[in-house]
Amino acid sequence: MMRRRAVLTSKNKAGKTSVGRWFKAVLGYLGYGILGGYSHLAKGIRLVLVPILLAAWFINASPTPLAYDDGGAEHFWSDYYPNGIAVRFTPPASRWRVTGILVYGFTVDKDEKFFMVEVRDKDLNVIHRASLSISEYFKNAALHWARIPLPGVVVKGDFYVCVYPMLDFSGTQLWVAMDNDTAPYNCFLIDCYRQEAKDWKDGQAMIRVEGEEAFDFVEMTLNSISIDEDALELSFKIVIPGNDVEVRAILQVGSLTEDCEVIRRDGLYKVRIEWSKLSGLREPAKLLPSAKALNSTATLAIELNESLLSKYLELKEENGRLRAMVNSSSMKLRALRDKLEREENATTLLGISLKEYQGMISEKTRENEKLTEELNIMRLLAISLAILTVSLLIVLLRWRIRPSRFTGVIKCLEGH
Repeated sequence: MMRRRAVLTSKNKAGKTSVGRWFKAVLGYLGYGILGGYSHLAKGIRLVLVPILLAAWFINASPTPLAYDDGGAEHFWSDYYPNGIAVRFTPPASRWRVTGILVYGFTVDKDEKFFMVEVRDKDLNVIHRASLSISEYFKNAALHWARIPLPGVVVKGDFYVCVYPMLDFSGTQLWVAMDNDTAPYNCFLIDCYRQEAKDWKDGQAMIRVEGEEAFDFVEMTLNSISIDEDALELSFKIVIPGNDVEVRAILQVGSLTEDCEVIRRDGLYKVRIEWSKLSGLREPAKLLPSAKALNSTATLAIELNESLLSKYLELKEENGRLRAMVNSSSMKLRALRDKLEREENATTLLGISLKEYQGMISEKTRENEKLTEELNIMRLLAISLAILTVSLLIVLLRWRIRPSRFTGVIKCLEGH
C-alpha cells in the first residue's frame, strides 16, 4: 500500500524562500559590495553572520504543519467511546517534536462534555493522552479549525494522532470533518483499549499536526497511574540527551501551587499524591511534572478532576466490599480447615481402628484354621473309631455263631 507523504503548506514554503533570498542578498552585499576589495574580511564576517542568521531563523520560524487533506470538507464523522479516528503522519525528520494538533470540525453544545486525544508511536503505543473540554476548543454550531497545544511531545519516525469524540446524542456532540478528495491511505479507525488500527475507506479525517525538528530534546511521557486507599501514584518515563536531569512536579489548584516529591525507582520517576489533598477540593486540580536537561524542558499537564476522585471512591467502596468478602471467605475457609482437621483426626482414628480390626481378623482367621485342623483330626479319629467298632462287632458276631454250632453237634452225639 502506498503512503501519502505529509505536505508543507504554501505559507511556510513562501516564508522560507523569502528568508533565503534575503539571506543571499545580505551575503552578496557583504561579499561584493562595500567590502568587495577585502575578500578575506568579507569571508570572516560571513562566517560570523551565518550562525547568527541561522539561529535567528530557527528561533523565529513558526511550527511546521503536516497535513493530508485539501482543506475542504464533504461530510462529518463521530462515534461512541471507545471508538476514535486516527491519522498516521510521517514527519520530515527522524526526531520530531509535536507542538499542536489541529482538528477541523464543530460541536453541538448542550452541556459540559469531554473528548480525548492521543499521540501514539508507529507501533500504536500511547505516548501522550489527554482528556479535554469540548467547549474550550470547539465553537458551537460553527465549523472551524480547533488548535490543541501539546507539551512538546517528541516522536521518532511515523506516529498517529487519535481523536475520540465521545458521541452522545442526548448531550454535547463533537463532529470531525472528512475530506473525500484525498486517498485515505493513512486514516484508520481505532479503539482506545486496543493496540491495533482498522483501515478507513470513507474519506480523510481533517486532522493536522504542528511541530518542529527535535535536536537536543527531553522526552517525558506518562507511564502509569495507580490508585490505592491512601494515595494516587503516577509514574513517568524520561528520555534525555545526557545524564543530568532536573525533575519537578507541581500540584496546582486554582491559583495555589504545591511542590510534590519526585522519587526515582526502577528507571521511572514517580509522584505520590495523598487523597487527603484531593478529597476536599472544590476546583479542578492539575499535576504539572517537568524535566529539564541542558537547554530543553519537557512538561506535562495532567488533570485531576472529579471523575478521578469519584473513580477512587468507587474503587474504595469496591475494595471495602471485596475486603468484607475476603474476610467472610477467610472465616469460612478457617471453619472448613477446622472441619477438615477434625475429619482428618477421625480418619486417623478410623485407620487405627481398621488396623486393629484387621489384626483381630487375622488372629481369628488363624484360630479358625487351627480349629479346622483339629476338626479334621477329630473327624479322622471318629471315622477310625467307627471303622474299628464295626470291625469288632463283626468279629464278635462271628465268634458268637461258631459256639452255637458246636453245641448242636455235641447234643447230637449225646443222643446217639
